[in-house]
Amino acid sequence: MPVVSEAELRQTVADICGPLGAGEVEISRLQDHLVGSNLRGHDSHGVHLLMNYVNLWRKGDIKFGAELEVLRESPAHAALDAHGGLGQVMAGRAADIAIDKARAGAIAAVTIRNCSHIGRLGEYAEQIAAAGLIGFVTVNGQGGAQLVAPWGGVERRLSVNPFAWGIPAPGTDIMVDISPTVVAGGKVNIKQYRDEPLPIGWVIDSEGHDTTDAADFHDGSLLPLGGHKGYALGVVVDVLAGALSGGGTSQPDPPDWHNATLIIAINPAAFVTAEEFETEVSDLLDYIRSSRLRPGFSEILIPGEPEAREMARRRREGIFVSERAWSQLCALRERGAAP
Repeated sequence: MPVVSEAELRQTVADICGPLGAGEVEISRLQDHLVGSNLRGHDSHGVHLLMNYVNLWRKGDIKFGAELEVLRESPAHAALDAHGGLGQVMAGRAADIAIDKARAGAIAAVTIRNCSHIGRLGEYAEQIAAAGLIGFVTVNGQGGAQLVAPWGGVERRLSVNPFAWGIPAPGTDIMVDISPTVVAGGKVNIKQYRDEPLPIGWVIDSEGHDTTDAADFHDGSLLPLGGHKGYALGVVVDVLAGALSGGGTSQPDPPDWHNATLIIAINPAAFVTAEEFETEVSDLLDYIRSSRLRPGFSEILIPGEPEAREMARRRREGIFVSERAWSQLCALRERGAAP
């Protein structure tokens, strides 16, 4: 696989998105988000998504320059409509609104509907945690992007419906970014790009049988994480993101695919002093790390530490991109992505 520098990947994003009409802010956000995902080891949400974004732009499902509309607002909440705007820009602005409102009070909730793909949720949870607040972010496919079979079912009925938490902590902030499925759909795509078999338990085929062939995912489904437990979380996320925002939940014959999102920010200083909160979190992490290690383990990592270490390593050594994905990106860059 090619090893590409951070700078070259950032330039590739600009070369592809600039001719489509993306502005400087939109290009910068895509560079930070997509390349940042690759740096953290989340390749499923990295630069290979540009191929999908170009297709969404051609269909009119990404509208560069769209305005974020405030539909409803109070000191503790806002309901927003992105009108198809670039997800990374719109979700970042929504997180800023949640931060400002939570700092002024105790807790704030912000929803977005009609947003293009917002990408890796962890970025917005990180954004809130970096502001000294606790962040929660969740998203659905606004009725579309159904990839997941319900527990016991064969047909797709839910989108992946991920969620993320960000908690400020001494050293590296606590970061949790997961989906209630065994794996994100993008990881199946990465396996296909690399011509690698799927682990058993990721995907079922159209008849409900386990499969290791990524091609079976085309007519198959992702499985929920932990069986009925992940399935239950997926249902809750569909309500929190889709119903609260007004964007929509999973349904027959859904409208064009977009993201609907709920972002919550919590101000710890409204509940305890900053020193009390930091001490409790620090003591908790120290206690967790003090556990005796299982055979084969050399240390206990806190959620968020693996990504921080991977980012440092990839900045030193470069970023691996599959041959297929890199060739497609280079072709888009060289011939121009616009039709």
